[in-house]
Amino acid sequence: MEEAKKTSKKKKKTGGIINRLFNGHLLRDERITKNFGLFALITVYMVLYVSNRYAFQQELHTISNLKKEVKTLEYDVLIQQSELSEKGRQSHIEKYVKESESELGIATQPPFLIK
Repeated sequence: MEEAKKTSKKKKKTGGIINRLFNGHLLRDERITKNFGLFALITVYMVLYVSNRYAFQQELHTISNLKKEVKTLEYDVLIQQSELSEKGRQSHIEKYVKESESELGIATQPPFLIK
């Protein structure tokens, strides 16, 4: 019998709080109105925390994308450097000059200074 009264009291308290919240009576409670500034401050801090965390995650995403882009650009530069060093070799230049039928050729006399 006592257990039934306790459960019915709990239901009444729970139902009472929910009804007071939806009716707006809970917001007129003296404890709530005295601490309204604290509740507002906590709400502002929560909003700032969430927005700051979102901005931080966006920055991390941007940084990871930029790191990937830098890696691909480094590989492209490495490939271009190897191609350039290959094309700059003397044997490759001689082959190119012969194929293009240019008047250029290999010097048979050593260079000398003009004074």
